[in-house]
Amino acid sequence: MYKKLLVLANTKLVARLLASDFPSENPRPQTRNFPYTNTLATIMKKILLPLIIFGFITLFSFQRKTDSDSYWIAVKSYPSNDESFHYVYNGMIIHFTDDKVEIGNVFSDLRKEYDLKVENQKILLNNTLVCKIFAKYEDSLLLDFEESTRVKFIRLDKKNALEKETDFPKNKHWILSHNDHQRGIILTDSLYFDERVSKICIQKNLQNNIFISTIDKWNFININNNYLFVKTYNQFDDEFYRFKNYIGDSIIELELLANPEVKASLKKIPYVSDLKKREILNKIENYKWNTNKIIQLDTLGQGSYDWDSNIIKLKSLKDKKVSFKFSNNSTYNIYISDISIANGNWKLSQTGNEIILNDGTSPSDYIDLINVSLDSMVIGNLRRFESQEVNYGMDIEMYYKIKLTK
Repeated sequence: MYKKLLVLANTKLVARLLASDFPSENPRPQTRNFPYTNTLATIMKKILLPLIIFGFITLFSFQRKTDSDSYWIAVKSYPSNDESFHYVYNGMIIHFTDDKVEIGNVFSDLRKEYDLKVENQKILLNNTLVCKIFAKYEDSLLLDFEESTRVKFIRLDKKNALEKETDFPKNKHWILSHNDHQRGIILTDSLYFDERVSKICIQKNLQNNIFISTIDKWNFININNNYLFVKTYNQFDDEFYRFKNYIGDSIIELELLANPEVKASLKKIPYVSDLKKREILNKIENYKWNTNKIIQLDTLGQGSYDWDSNIIKLKSLKDKKVSFKFSNNSTYNIYISDISIANGNWKLSQTGNEIILNDGTSPSDYIDLINVSLDSMVIGNLRRFESQEVNYGMDIEMYYKIKLTK
């Protein structure tokens, strides 16, 4: 049982947190769940805690027979008192049927059913641990439990179901809006590291038109006829969206479950026609493109991620020694002074806005096609560079925009 619960817990990766243009998702100081330094005993304790919480809900939901078959999702975890320490259980799914509860996670296809015991407002699982309810509403619950953690659960009720089926996962390029802020997202079909269900999501800040330097994950699930689009931001912060309404064939109105006051939506980025795609390819293929002008160099931070194994010397870029070739046999080469330093496969994205290198699973795999003409093109790319300047021995993450000529 413990091994299965470990998988359900969905241990999070550790990453450097960057400020978001979405006000609701800027990182907040907190202790994350399941750090790699924890002992197995500590991890097991943390996993058992939410299960006990789930059982406590049955004390209330079984007061009415109509509530005995209910689904809930944990959308927000925060301290229940002045202590800064708390666990994060976001993404846990619970399903109550009579005297049993099924536990799962939105980023996993694993589910486990348990018998629960409720005595005097105390919930016991294997005769251990206690939790209390802080507040109960028609569509949400606030639960307090050990380690000073309060968790908000949202009911996934059939009244929120949409009659129309969706082909959402078939389209891979979207604009995600939070009020007036927008972010581009690319939903790949590649699995997120060693996870069974979650896939890799690449994101782009549309305010500065630069790809975000983390590899995030996404999933799309149907729970009790509630369509849920779930993803991470900067690997740590979870975002849980429920489909509310379709506007035509290109816009989906969303409910951000943790912050319903935020106006959220998804808008399809249209795909180019085959004719337009061929026109772009004819301008790019089989030419060696040499750096003609450095338009923009933005240092984003230290190279703390391992998504880019081909580190270029910054001096080589500044000296305009970097060149590219995209062949019509779907192979590419990146050169420094006519010496190939990176190669692989490439393709034009379905939107016609990017060249995608290799399998498209890291931010550096996406080269922005800002402008393409017969004799020149302007590209942008986020990449790790080996700095020739004093930088405490660290590589740097830099977005560069350059003009290339044949």
